This record gives sequence, C-alpha cells and structure tokens, in this order.
Amino acid sequence: MTADERHDQSAGAAAGQVPIRTTASLLINVSTLLQEPIGSLRRFEIDGARGAGLQSAVSGRLRLLRTDQSLLATAALTTSVTDLCGSCLNELVLELDVDFDEEFWPPADAITGMALEPPPERSGFSVVDGQIDLSEAVRQYVEMSRPMSPRCAEDCPGLEIEEPSEERADPRWAALATLNLTTEGD
Repeated sequence: MTADERHDQSAGAAAGQVPIRTTASLLINVSTLLQEPIGSLRRFEIDGARGAGLQSAVSGRLRLLRTDQSLLATAALTTSVTDLCGSCLNELVLELDVDFDEEFWPPADAITGMALEPPPERSGFSVVDGQIDLSEAVRQYVEMSRPMSPRCAEDCPGLEIEEPSEERADPRWAALATLNLTTEGD
C-alpha cells in the first residue's frame, strides 16, 4: 500500500467512513478490535474464502462491531452447494445467499485480562487467540438455507419409470409358474 492510499484510508476513517478491507479467509484477526471502544467497526469484503465443512468458496460482505463484551458479526454472503434434485435425482448446483448476525465471545477482556463469561441466555461463538473463525457459522447457515427438496427446474419431469413387463420375470422362478396353486378361503 502506498503512502497516498494509507492517507486516503485514514482520511476516510476520520470523516466517519470505515475502510473496507479485502480478505480471502474466514479466519479474521480481531485482537486490535477487542481493545478498541464499544461501537468500533471493521468492514470486510470476503472474496473466494474457503472454510472447514464448506463445499465451495464464499464471497460477500462482513461487518464486525465491538459491543460491551463481544463482537457482533453481520454477514451477507453467497456460496454454492451440490445437491440432488428432489424429483429426478440428478445432481445440481444451488447458489445460496447466507445472511446472519452472530456474536463472538472472547474468553477474557483484552484490556484488563479478566475472564468473561457470556450470559446464559445468549449464544454465539468463541474468539480464540484473538481470531474469529466464521467457517462454522457459515456452515450452519448454509445448511439452514438449503431447500428441503431442491428442483433442477420448475418443470422437472421426475424419475423416468419403465412400465413393468412379463418378460422381466426372473427365469429362476419359471418352475413355480407350472404349479397350479390355489388358495382356500377360511
């Protein structure tokens, strides 16, 4: 980054604009954000990030907001998954939009070092070694965004079923066909 670019970024931040950082990872270092005052903000453009449990790359926007005890991650992401058509059982690729707001809780206050315990009524993910890993949050929201019965097309004809024919009988059973078996009533 040139000196002019750094000046433009700092001037934008001073004017109330938060610079957008580009990353190709779902592992984000938040150690400095945890030391900043409540309301501090970071914006990221995620481009082609891969993570554990994800079938394909993830792209989109991420906003991290410092709260009183945690970080609030607000994401608007896109990814794709491979699935089977619920009608014809052919493989298809689904493009998914994944939006979420999740809290990430640090184990201790970054300034005082005092242990922090998330309130019992709150849930979220952990900050580990000054980093947040969005992979699990993204994976969970991808699974919730998948349709229960995806279709390859609105007019999918479904499975092609052949009409049964007499010729399809197993020849090993031919000897039983010669027997004249009748069932008697009660």
